[in-house]
Amino acid sequence: MEMIRYGFILLIICFFASLTLSATYKVTHTRIEAQAVTEEKESLDEVFPEASNFKDATLDDKNYYIAEKDNKDVGYIIKAEAKGYGGPISMLVGFDFNGEIKGIKILSHSETPGLGAKINEVRSGENVPWFLKQFEGKGVQNLELGDKPENIQAITAATISSTAVVDGVKKEVIEFLSRVKS
Repeated sequence: MEMIRYGFILLIICFFASLTLSATYKVTHTRIEAQAVTEEKESLDEVFPEASNFKDATLDDKNYYIAEKDNKDVGYIIKAEAKGYGGPISMLVGFDFNGEIKGIKILSHSETPGLGAKINEVRSGENVPWFLKQFEGKGVQNLELGDKPENIQAITAATISSTAVVDGVKKEVIEFLSRVKS
């Protein structure tokens, strides 16, 4: 009988804990989503620095931005996702109409701290993650990991994370450009 009583008490505690968690989620969910959108919009200048304005647009139910300079369209910014070692890597990618990368910003990832998380590491004296800086000015068709100067240098001991970013950017940009041009 004592076991049933303890089981019932545990059931009541779990019920109220679940109820509290659910209520907290309902209250904070919209704020968290709004903050993520605000953070994304604040990142647009970093991803496409030469643009002076950004317009919201939609293609096949997927949101993206059109980068403008002097009231003229100069490129796009899309949200791309790739599967890294620790889970999804979400990023913004800015590129011109020919697929030349203007900038990349990691929005979220769950890569291993000290290894895969170096995709977002800013070295001392710099203000942009060194790994992502390598993409700037490169054509998306030619993005490859490797030791040649024209290639992207992988992060030591984080090849899966490096490959995920390169492949994710390449796949998403090529796919987007093929859809937007058709």
